[in-house]
Amino acid sequence: MSKLNIKKRNIQGSSSSRRMRSEGILPGIMYGSDNEPNLVEMNLHQVEQILKNHNSDTILIEVDVENEGSTRVLMKEVQYHPVTSSILHVDLQKVVAGKPIQVDIAVELKGEPEGVKSGGLLDHITHSVSIECLPKDMISSIEVDISNLDIGNSLSISDISVPPEIKILSDENLIIVSVSAPKVNDTVEDEETEDQESSEPEVINEKTEE
Repeated sequence: MSKLNIKKRNIQGSSSSRRMRSEGILPGIMYGSDNEPNLVEMNLHQVEQILKNHNSDTILIEVDVENEGSTRVLMKEVQYHPVTSSILHVDLQKVVAGKPIQVDIAVELKGEPEGVKSGGLLDHITHSVSIECLPKDMISSIEVDISNLDIGNSLSISDISVPPEIKILSDENLIIVSVSAPKVNDTVEDEETEDQESSEPEVINEKTEE
């Protein structure tokens, strides 16, 4: 499990947040199960490394709160700059060992569909699903084998297999991935028609001398 050092802060506001980020410090907020939320700060590089090692922004980690000890939290929401994609802010949620949590986890596709090998088009529609489980049973992603999908086939949430301790909350009818027949390119057909027409011999009308 990834670990993160944080400490509480009293200063807030956009100007102070910009100053913190320029110094390599990331502002955040930590929500407790019963307590009021606390403003916190953490090492920006440390957060970047945690996110780099996971395929989701919802991550169960252990935080060491300065002068208070360690606790487990969910890194639930990460805000990014719309242009630079740099991290701006992180929301942390404390978890209780025996209390279920609800999180969104990534759907990872495994294999190359038979339909794609035959020229079909793969469409990955649903990239994450909502689940409920105890913190100790949380998984970071669900792997879906799509090797047997042929043209015209699809997989839905109801086709996913998960451990019994995991409950899927997303609509079971949601389509995760499908393989469709290749689309006919009208432009290419038009170009081929033009090529055929241009290849026909040109008839030259000669004037008859009187």
